[in-house]
Amino acid sequence: MNKIFVMDGRAVSSLAIIRSFGEKDFEVHCGDEFNNNLSSFSRYVNKKITYPSPRDNPEGFVAFILELAKKEKYDMIIPIRDETTLLLSKYKYDFPEHTHLYLADYDIISNFIDKGKTIKLAMENGIPTPKTYFPEDIDINVIKSIVKFPILIRSRISSGSRGIMHVGSPSEFDEAYHKVKNEYGEPIIQEYINKTGYSTACILLDEKQKEIACFSYKRIKEYPITGGPTVVGISSDDSLVKEYSLKLLKNNSWKGCAEIEYILDEKNNPLLLEVNPRFWMPLNLPIKSGVDFPHLMYNLAIGKHVDPISSYKVGLKYRWVVPYEILWLLSTPNKTQGMKDFVNFWDKNTCYGVLSKDDPKALFGILVQSMDFLFNSEKRNLIFKRGW
Repeated sequence: MNKIFVMDGRAVSSLAIIRSFGEKDFEVHCGDEFNNNLSSFSRYVNKKITYPSPRDNPEGFVAFILELAKKEKYDMIIPIRDETTLLLSKYKYDFPEHTHLYLADYDIISNFIDKGKTIKLAMENGIPTPKTYFPEDIDINVIKSIVKFPILIRSRISSGSRGIMHVGSPSEFDEAYHKVKNEYGEPIIQEYINKTGYSTACILLDEKQKEIACFSYKRIKEYPITGGPTVVGISSDDSLVKEYSLKLLKNNSWKGCAEIEYILDEKNNPLLLEVNPRFWMPLNLPIKSGVDFPHLMYNLAIGKHVDPISSYKVGLKYRWVVPYEILWLLSTPNKTQGMKDFVNFWDKNTCYGVLSKDDPKALFGILVQSMDFLFNSEKRNLIFKRGW
């Protein structure tokens, strides 16, 4: 039996990967730095692993994973979140004798994790972005004097719309700038876009930058409602964001899976916001639409021939009900329509991030994990410290 190790079990994308491989009769091990993560409750998990914190103890984390790979002889190890992905990419050449990884080089992933560097790479490749100012290039007081308010002050390295402050006037600028800088390091300054929506491309390239899969989706709901991760999305076929994304990744020697997010301005033009150089939260949407990114990447990693995916289902809806669609419902001013949408569980053209009649214990897992997060101040911030 083929055996894989899926990391970062707290993430709903990890759950999607575990289910994908479990349904194909893989032996699946699931890990995180704490026990009660949502994915560990899945019926498809054969073994649960607790490893050292990649943030607090990176050397111990890498040593633990390397020893685990030697012991378990996994066919593949799949990291999910930024910290684990970045660390394993840094030390990936220590692993080939023991398991497969399918990751871009450390320097490339580092560039895309940094939103400032990503915006500069997009500009170099002729890909439109919001107007962006870089304090390392222009004095911050000059930036303050020339920007058109409102603006956003955005942290360079963060996820889930954390480290963003909306600034409506010059009088608010200094406090907001120093608040973000003190917590996250030197930020970037961006124009505020009166958005009409978001469009996102999801890409898999092989080691020669050949396109294996290219998928897109529209974000319908997000939490927080001011800007955050996808709560409800729908599969689409946005040729322009795919074109931009393929150009950016290919020109930067990308290998593996990545998600590229765009905000749509008042004229519906896509402007690149960021690249997530890893798997993304609504991963179950492309899988259920016919693009099984994790299994495609696995086949590339073990050296199998993989034919590019040429089509998929457009118009499939994705919902992340617990806890984020509930939190969205509590936040939206349009409670009547929101409740009508929320209770519509009979729409067969819908897939879910967690809910599954074939794997029901994962719902209990996310409730346990949510309670754990609520009673831990640091973890609680992962849920509520988003947006502005």
